[in-house]
Amino acid sequence: MGKWLPGISRRSRARARHRVSGLGTRIGGASPRPEFRAELRDRLVHASPGRDPLPEPVPVRRARRAPRVRLLPQLLSAALAVGMVTTGLTTYGSVPGDTLYPLKRAAENTLLRLSTDDAERADRGLQSASTRADEVEALLGSAAQGGENLVGQTLQAMEDTTRSAVTSLTRVRRRDAEDAEEVTGDLERFVRKQRDQIEGMLPKMDEEDQRRANGYLNYIEGLAPPG
Repeated sequence: MGKWLPGISRRSRARARHRVSGLGTRIGGASPRPEFRAELRDRLVHASPGRDPLPEPVPVRRARRAPRVRLLPQLLSAALAVGMVTTGLTTYGSVPGDTLYPLKRAAENTLLRLSTDDAERADRGLQSASTRADEVEALLGSAAQGGENLVGQTLQAMEDTTRSAVTSLTRVRRRDAEDAEEVTGDLERFVRKQRDQIEGMLPKMDEEDQRRANGYLNYIEGLAPPG
């Protein structure tokens, strides 16, 4: 502005500077009109609508590790014991032709061999013979008896076991009179039980099995007087 311009006098330049300075003062001290403020506020509101607040972060929970099972050996032992008991009960209730029946007979024979004297051996022998009679009854009541003559085989095993037990009882009678009286009572009860049970099964047997069963009845009748 200090440079001289041709055609403009100094007075004109001074007057122009004065007007420009006054205009700057008015512009610097002036404030926006209320209408302008309201319009600007509306534009800002519509141009930037309110946003929904961000959801609060959900805390992440770490999964707890399951405690180590320290009772595993005890559980395995209990399961093994239950399995052994179940197998034992199934074996005890098996009959000729069942898968576990040989195991049942092997256990009986082991107990007979472990008997400490003739009285104990005779008692276990009579129990085994009584068990054979129960097995014959179960076979006769079943729908199918298999291809083999299981009834006849069981009757023969019953007679063999009875004869072995009677042999042991005879030795007991010869050695001790007191024990002889006790075993004689056991033998009488055994004979009555076997006779009643086998006679009731005769109508269900075929001719060959009836012949074998009648021979057994004749044998035990001579062991003790009928009650």
